[in-house]
Amino acid sequence: MFSSFLDLAYPKSCHICGKYGGYLCDTCKKTFKRNLPECYICRRISPNFNTHTQCKNTNSLEQVIVEWEYNKVSSKILKNYKYRGARDIAKSLSEFLIQSIGNVNFRNTLFTSVPISFLRRNERGFNQTELLVEIISRHYGCDFSLDLIGRKIEKGHQSLRDRESRLMVENSDFYIKDPSLLEKYDSVTILDDVITTGKTLESISKIIKEEQNGNYSVNALCLFRGKPYYS
Repeated sequence: MFSSFLDLAYPKSCHICGKYGGYLCDTCKKTFKRNLPECYICRRISPNFNTHTQCKNTNSLEQVIVEWEYNKVSSKILKNYKYRGARDIAKSLSEFLIQSIGNVNFRNTLFTSVPISFLRRNERGFNQTELLVEIISRHYGCDFSLDLIGRKIEKGHQSLRDRESRLMVENSDFYIKDPSLLEKYDSVTILDDVITTGKTLESISKIIKEEQNGNYSVNALCLFRGKPYYS
């Protein structure tokens, strides 16, 4: 009843076009451009977003599912969500992601999210990926933990760095907070909103594998990524 009253007093509107009815309208959903399945390293086509065998020689993630292209539309909704405190969009965005990826078999995996520093959390008031990972993991009947990975230091906004600077993120930025969590699952799936070079996800993956002496599966699920950059 209280929720219905709030909807009447403050009607929901799309965070992209402003149309009343929901935080993400059906028309704007259609503007989200789906990514082709690709290897996150070389960005060539790969079934189910699996990392190519040759690309795994120096990299550790088995699979990085990226659902949509990062463009003007997705940038607008993400900036509203991350930097303007529009937490109400988390449910709509999670439901749309679940609808988009369909029946992926996340078997005996532990979901977690990319941690942000105390400074960044204090600035925003929340970690945007934590809200998403809770909804998504529960839909697929998986556990999630926010106590697996910690972040030691802050090196500024990732979105404000150039490509070269992003590649310099070090493994030492992250650490395992509770190693016992890894013993209960066959794999870890890291949720992130935007993947750029993939260096952050790779850093987290490596510390997980180091903790498990390399014998562990680490995957990622991301909302957005920009068009392929081929060197």
